[in-house]
Amino acid sequence: MPILFLVIFVVMGSFAMLLPSIMFVLKNLGASEAWATPILASYSFAQFLTGPYWGKVSDRWGRKPVLIGGLILAACAYGFIAFWADSVLHMHMSLVLAGACAGNSAVLYAAVTDITGREGRAKGMGIMGAGVGLAFTIGPAIGAILSGVSAEAADITAPAAVSALACLAGACIVAIWFKETLHRESDGAPETHTGRIAAFLKVSAKPALMQLAVAMCFFTLALSMMEAIMSYLMNARLGWGPKDLGIMFSYFGVVLIVVQGGLVGRLARRFGEERLALAGVSMMGVGLAVIALSMSTLGVFVGLGFISAGTGIYNTSVLAVGSYHSGKLGRGLTMGVFQSMQALGRSVGPLIVGLLYVAQHELPLFVGCAVMVVLFAWLLVIFRRLQVGEAARDTMLTSQGGAQSS
Repeated sequence: MPILFLVIFVVMGSFAMLLPSIMFVLKNLGASEAWATPILASYSFAQFLTGPYWGKVSDRWGRKPVLIGGLILAACAYGFIAFWADSVLHMHMSLVLAGACAGNSAVLYAAVTDITGREGRAKGMGIMGAGVGLAFTIGPAIGAILSGVSAEAADITAPAAVSALACLAGACIVAIWFKETLHRESDGAPETHTGRIAAFLKVSAKPALMQLAVAMCFFTLALSMMEAIMSYLMNARLGWGPKDLGIMFSYFGVVLIVVQGGLVGRLARRFGEERLALAGVSMMGVGLAVIALSMSTLGVFVGLGFISAGTGIYNTSVLAVGSYHSGKLGRGLTMGVFQSMQALGRSVGPLIVGLLYVAQHELPLFVGCAVMVVLFAWLLVIFRRLQVGEAARDTMLTSQGGAQSS
């Protein structure tokens, strides 16, 4: 688990280091506010496309070689950003490659399910979530220091170079110390079909499970819309630059660490993952509304606190529920689809948020609130269907066992 924690920190922290400056850099290179957000979305869209492939390939060949390959390719992408990306097109191409490599985060979550039982699954996911939180605490802080003070002077060379070195170091750590977690004799034979479409079709065979994956997409869509416009919104409203954005993202990460590293496991044992997921949706809605209506730094940070805590609770809980119901599909494949749906949300959100922001600066936040209201009601239906399906499966197994004994 410590190695998995470290690798998720490297994968997410490498991208997080770019966040304080990348939107300003794109604007300085000539991208409009409406076009800069879709360019940022290319990172997540590439992650969406590749997530099931990474998870599926790791089910066949093992977690270790897939992790090493992804980290080496990511180092190449960040190195290109640092030393050769001098246009909007170059930045776009580099983000696509980096996002494709980030799709192997599904392999990390699959490895967690390899080494944790049902009782410890939420805790394991929480530890990984804490790694993400730490990445979004330290990453933006380093990026802010290296990116410059003002929006006009924002630079991405040094943060991208550090990201490339971090990915190379992560690949070395996995190669030397990581022990393979996939045990084929217990996990079943590897699947014979690969690919994103095949993965989605397999998960779709369990409709409630697929709906839960889609729910991940909608939650992440609302989150990504907020993240994509915060640079421009806070610059217009409060005059923030890369340094201020670094502080904001670091604060977001600290809350994630506290929630996912110390609270979510105990809360799951007491209240259950389903109730926690509903609480996370509620907190997200409240946080988005507070930021939309607040005109002060204090109000913004209060709203961010709700959003960060809600994100940590929701993601950890839903991933744990998804792994419980993966069954014979394979945890790697299921986690790949769930992570891919998160990436889809991160792709669609920035694609549409630029136009919403141009129409009215706070409109993306209000749209996110509306999405949370609908999602809360939908989750109630999904969890009920999953419970009914689990009860039916247990009844069938009990009847089969009785027939065999007789």
